[in-house]
Amino acid sequence: MRRPLISACLLTALAAVAMAAPLKPTPPVKPKSHGNALSGTVASLDEAKKTVTVRNAAGKETVLLRTNATRVRGGVLKTGDRVSVRWLERDKKMVATSIRIEPPSIASATPTPTATTPAGLR
Repeated sequence: MRRPLISACLLTALAAVAMAAPLKPTPPVKPKSHGNALSGTVASLDEAKKTVTVRNAAGKETVLLRTNATRVRGGVLKTGDRVSVRWLERDKKMVATSIRIEPPSIASATPTPTATTPAGLR
């Protein structure tokens, strides 16, 4: 008689502990990205770090990592070029997969504003 009573008490206690323990919330699932696009003007190049900084039409600068697999089309990449970039996020870094240098006719038709110094900092 004691054995079934002890088993019932243990099962009740285990059930109470399991119900009282808070459940860990599952982290939100980030949707898979098959590629992102960015266009603007090359603000700077860092050959040592293998990065390219692109300034978009709103003036926001984005730093992208270049790899050996990054394809550059349209010539040799240099500061001031108008570019279209495709990139992926890997290890919390933005990695350029392809960079297309736009021809002068397209680049002149869609100007990108240059960085300006606020009036108080002159």
